[in-house]
Amino acid sequence: MAAQTTWYAGSTYKGTVTVPIENGPNVVWKCNGKVCSMSGPWGNDLSLDSCQNLVLRIGKISYYKNSVGASWTAHSSQLAQCNQVVR
Repeated sequence: MAAQTTWYAGSTYKGTVTVPIENGPNVVWKCNGKVCSMSGPWGNDLSLDSCQNLVLRIGKISYYKNSVGASWTAHSSQLAQCNQVVR
């Protein structure tokens, strides 16, 4: 069984959001108005596809990171690319 990794996204959104992930099941993000989080056995990487699928539903995020140390900060090109799907 794969290890559980937790992903975090900085957002003012409140509620739960179901998001499809590339080559996998739908996942549920729980958002409390400060951070959205989701856990699962889907590796240790930050996926642009998954980030964009979340942003399309909750709006731009201020960071995207996970519990194994991968991180896209406010000034990273990856986060800018993720957020560009929101008009």
